[in-house]
Amino acid sequence: MKSIIGMPQLLLRDLNKKMRIKFLANGPLTHGSFGYGDEESGKSSTASRVVINMSYFMMKHYHTLHGKYQPTWLIQEFLVSKTASEQVDELIKDRVDLLLLSVFVWNTELQMEIAKLYRERVPHGRVVAGGPQLTAHKDGDFFKKHPYIDFVVYGDGEQALSNIIDYLATGEREPWVNTVENIEGMARLWPFEALRDEKYWSTSPYLTQKQFIRDSIASLRPHGFGPGQIMIAVEFARGCMYKCAYCDWSQNLTKKVLRRKAEWKLELEFFRDLDVSIRETDANFGSWAEDLAIYDYAKSLYKPNRNFKFLVWNTAKLKKNAHHFMIGNAETYGKRVVFSFEDTEKGPLEAMDRPSLSWQQHQDMISKVRHRIGKERFEGLATAELMLGMPEQSIGTFKENFKKILGEGITDIILNHWAILPNSPGADPEYLKRHGVEFKEHRMFRGYGAVPYDKNHISRTIDDVYKIAQSNPVYLRQSMVLRTNTMEYVDMVTVMIVEDLIGRDVIKKKIRGDRNHIVSASEIESIVDRLFDWAGTRATHILAQHKECTEKYGFILPLTYQGGGSFICKWSAKSLHRWVPRMDVDIGKGHAEAPFDIVGYG
Repeated sequence: MKSIIGMPQLLLRDLNKKMRIKFLANGPLTHGSFGYGDEESGKSSTASRVVINMSYFMMKHYHTLHGKYQPTWLIQEFLVSKTASEQVDELIKDRVDLLLLSVFVWNTELQMEIAKLYRERVPHGRVVAGGPQLTAHKDGDFFKKHPYIDFVVYGDGEQALSNIIDYLATGEREPWVNTVENIEGMARLWPFEALRDEKYWSTSPYLTQKQFIRDSIASLRPHGFGPGQIMIAVEFARGCMYKCAYCDWSQNLTKKVLRRKAEWKLELEFFRDLDVSIRETDANFGSWAEDLAIYDYAKSLYKPNRNFKFLVWNTAKLKKNAHHFMIGNAETYGKRVVFSFEDTEKGPLEAMDRPSLSWQQHQDMISKVRHRIGKERFEGLATAELMLGMPEQSIGTFKENFKKILGEGITDIILNHWAILPNSPGADPEYLKRHGVEFKEHRMFRGYGAVPYDKNHISRTIDDVYKIAQSNPVYLRQSMVLRTNTMEYVDMVTVMIVEDLIGRDVIKKKIRGDRNHIVSASEIESIVDRLFDWAGTRATHILAQHKECTEKYGFILPLTYQGGGSFICKWSAKSLHRWVPRMDVDIGKGHAEAPFDIVGYG
């Protein structure tokens, strides 16, 4: 790729008009159901809800305050509804000169393909990429691998993007921050600096551009989205004071937390008037007293016949007041109560540098929530989240996890398999070596926007499914933990099967007993032990069947047991069953006796 030195003036000469900027988020920015294909008609279907990425509005706001050159900001694209080629066609039609790409684990391949095609077809155009997946500030060969990327922004993006816009428009270069510049395939790194601009943090990026936000929301209407299907991600604070090994929230660059000083009451009233839901995106919402005031004021604005809601996802890890938000979400909005334990045992949490309440404190919180919303409602809404693949975890620790959680009346358990994120502390080679962490590429079915329904996705051999996953762009690729010093992959598959079994009604009834109350601790222990014994046998059989394909294709599909001797892609089975045809893999029936007479588990 040629040097971009001297390019700004050339850019303006080609344009003869104001620079036009567009931002592509490329989901999956959905919450709830996903938009894939319609099984019956074969036509594409839109998602049930879209979450609007507000980073574009925040970057636009900063440059409006501080930029020397004011470009034309085009409405961003929220949905992944078209192929890379189709998206580039639209970029050309919109005469986009500066393309901004937000890169995450789920869209890396798609975004890189768009960047490549765009630079080929728009020689004068420039591409700026940002997001947690990019390692240009660490990887000197990044631009050799991705020569079509001109700039990579790491850390806070507002000032970095403003620097780039002014440089491209005027050729003037002031001290840059948080930017990696492509100079003939070589990375030129500008230092990291956290954004501490008083003017920016004391003004609202939402209230200062109300009409632009309204227009952005209106752009979703042709896709079939009404106010009740739109959620806006809002940031009240930035940064994280913790260093959890699996997380790349701050890219391990700073632990300083900065809070916005804008009038949040007026912001909440604005979103209420838009009649859309909002969700906080702070790392540890609830760490400050003001957070409770924000939440309670938002609840006071809620009306049952309206769409406006304030939903809390990322509650403070070391704050006992997290139950305040759980109760509010359940009582006011009828939303699920999620306890994000990651693990209930001390060893794995310490190995991950993950702060947490003690199990006794968790029990106290569970008790408060159960008492407040009622036992029956609690059992219908309560969910526990665990992370699989953490150092110091074992079959034994997971048995304890399940026994503790089930003993509290929580029978909905979600496993999140640890994916190695490139900018997280856990991705450091020394950390991986210390804990014996090995990982392998996993591919999981995750569709984008208008992926057509394809009956050919239905397969009856493992090899067929691997072929599909290898060639189909709707498969999400992640580096998933394969083993640690304390767990082999067969153990992890065993845990996944147990999680699936516990989700079955027949097991839930066993745990809750004939009188619909949780059975004794000894009965729960017996049930869990039996499930693990049976699942271990099945896991060994699964991996034996997958061994040849794993070696042949270089990746592994995280399949889970579906019954009838079949295993299917986990996300297809649970999250996407209404949209994606089931991909059965006929591996034959094992010889282990099914626990508790589960139909199909022979």
